Amino acid sequence: MADIKKYDEHAFEIDTVSAGKLAVDIETLKHFDVSKHEHGVAACGCCGCCFTGDCCGDSDCVNGKECGAKDCHEACRENNEHHDCAFCHLAFDTDEESHEEILNDLKDLSQALAA
Repeated sequence: MADIKKYDEHAFEIDTVSAGKLAVDIETLKHFDVSKHEHGVAACGCCGCCFTGDCCGDSDCVNGKECGAKDCHEACRENNEHHDCAFCHLAFDTDEESHEEILNDLKDLSQALAA
């Protein structure tokens, strides 16, 4: 990883070939263990509606608001800020090749920040 880029005040950016630019929440990254990555469980705590499109029961969803899974109170901060979240991609995107690329970028980012 050549440069560490800030996405915004609380996230870094990784630029992947498979998924494009993704936001990496700083606090989530601090606690993320690549070896314990599990499909269907987002390290950022997101419900997954950002990928599935299924309503998770958020009051905005059930009240008919068209949130596009971006204003759901069960979604992570990055999704609610209308960013594509790296941790959501890892948990809910079914593209295994994309997962490997994101995991490698997260490892590189963690190592670069530790240096």
